[in-house]
Parts: sequence; structure tokens; C-alpha cells
Amino acid sequence: MDMIEKAVQRQTGKSKKASLVERAAEKLGREAAEALPDAVESTSPAEAAVNPVPPSRKEHPPGQDRAEDRDEAGTKWLEIDLDALDAAGMVTPRGARKRVVEEYRVIKRPLLLKAFQSGEQTVKNSNMIMVTSALPGEGKTFNSINLTMSIAKERDLHVLLVDADLSRPNICNMLGVHADKGLVDLLEDDSLDVSEVMYKTNIENLSIIPAGRAHSMGTELLASERAERVMREMATRYSNRIIIFDTAPVLASSEGGALSRHVGQVVFVVESEKTSEGAVKGALDVLSSCESIGLVLNKSRTILASSPYAQYYYGSYGSYYYYGADRHR
Repeated sequence: MDMIEKAVQRQTGKSKKASLVERAAEKLGREAAEALPDAVESTSPAEAAVNPVPPSRKEHPPGQDRAEDRDEAGTKWLEIDLDALDAAGMVTPRGARKRVVEEYRVIKRPLLLKAFQSGEQTVKNSNMIMVTSALPGEGKTFNSINLTMSIAKERDLHVLLVDADLSRPNICNMLGVHADKGLVDLLEDDSLDVSEVMYKTNIENLSIIPAGRAHSMGTELLASERAERVMREMATRYSNRIIIFDTAPVLASSEGGALSRHVGQVVFVVESEKTSEGAVKGALDVLSSCESIGLVLNKSRTILASSPYAQYYYGSYGSYYYYGADRHR
């Protein structure tokens, strides 16, 4: 019996030691869990005011697109990678004093004035602004995003950025976000509402409608009666909304021509020393259904004050840009 009692005592002693270790591990786990939220949510009041985020915000691994989230009300959210945009020298809502910020202030002002003109000079759907170019690679998406970010700085406006380049959508990629549905789904499915493909962002007065996915019949979708109804709803639902459409290059795809009849203004991007005069004239002919067309000369390295189109001159992004006069029909 003594040997049995000793064995039991030895086994009981081991159990006690094990339980002490387990209790210590549990205590450490609780302390780590209590400390974690403070580390994750350590955002300064100033930064939180500039970059409001939804209550359901998730932490996303570095280098991965930020997927859509939903807040408690079920509203869809996309978290734009502002750090990446800032590092790329683009406009962000953080208030940094950059040359690029001033440049897009110059571009947006005449567009905003025309968007809210009244009387005889009123242009139909003037709050709908299409950004395009003649050929790929001339900087139309770069200008779409910067123009959108600049307008989002306005106190009394809400801006909606729509990726309408249905052949080669790139807005989500440049913003570092990912969304499952977008404009393609909205135009294909009559049962969908605009709100179901519209995403709020961590910029308070900026929303996005992604393309959704590349589509081989983008021109037909944009030329459809469904597209006309959708565009009309976008333009009229909110009186203080500016809508920016990033559109396929008009000489590389017929999508731009199909969309141009829905919008009131066009920002046409011309790459300095690359886009030929013939390409510019050909693209402007395609866009002739729009009443107001403004030109942005992109990547220019010289002051072109002698140009008949020149209104403004400014420098940006390691090169120079200038904004051209409107063309009316």
C-alpha cells in the first residue's frame, strides 16, 4: 500500500504542476488579448478625422488588396491604400502641401463651376465628367484618381468615382482595393440597384463603383437603354454629387464613344511628345457628342504658353501639365 500511496502522490504532484502551468498560460493569453485592441486601434484623433473607417474594419496583410467590408448597417466599404497613393506622389485628403495638389485645384475649378451652372449656360448632365485619352498609357486613370481625390477635398460635395473602362479596369488595382461586383453587374442585371454596387470608402465624401470585371461586350453595355437609365439615376439622385468616369481610350475601344453621349463634360488627356495631332483630332471627333471638352497635357517638360489652348500652366509628378480650354458644340 505504501508503494501505491507514493505512486498516487507522485502522480498527483505532476497534475498540480501541470495545472499551475496551464493557469499561467491562460493568464498570459488573457493579458495579451486585452492588450491587442489598443495596439491595433492606436490611431491619432487627427488621422481618424481625415481617414474615417467603418466599425467592421479588418486588418489586411501588407501587399494584399483590401477587400470589401460592411459596417453594422450593412453598408459596403472599401479601404483605399492612402499610404501607397501618397508614396506615388498622388493627391490624398491628408492636406499635405504638394505641387500636385495645387495643379488639380486648377483643373477641377472650371469643371465644378460648369457642373453647377444655371440659366442659359446650363449643360445637361454637367456633373458627370468623363476622363479619357486617345490611346493607352497616356495617363487617363492617373488623372481620374487625382481629380477625384481633389474634388473629395471640397467641403460641400460628394464625389463618385466609376471605373467605366470595362475592357481593362484598373481603378481598384491603383487604389489597392478589391470588390466582387461593379458596373458590369449593374448594367447586366436589371434587378440590381446602383446602391448595391456602390462602395463607401475611408475618405468621408468619396464613393466608388468598380467595373466589377473585364467584359468583352463593354460597348454594347454602355450603349444600352439600361445604361441610359442608370446614368440618369446617378446624375439626378443627389444634387451635390460629382461623378467621375474613368473610361477606355477612345481610339483603342469604342466604349468611350458610347459613354460620351451620357456625360456633360469630358477631360481629355494628351501625353506630351507622344500623342500625335492626328490622334487628338480623331479622338475629339469620336467625343463630339459631348458639349464641353477640356484638354489636359500630361508629362510635358516645357511651358507651352504659346499654345492657342493654354489657360493654365503648372508642374507635377516629375514633369509638367496644363489644362486646355473647353470645346463647345
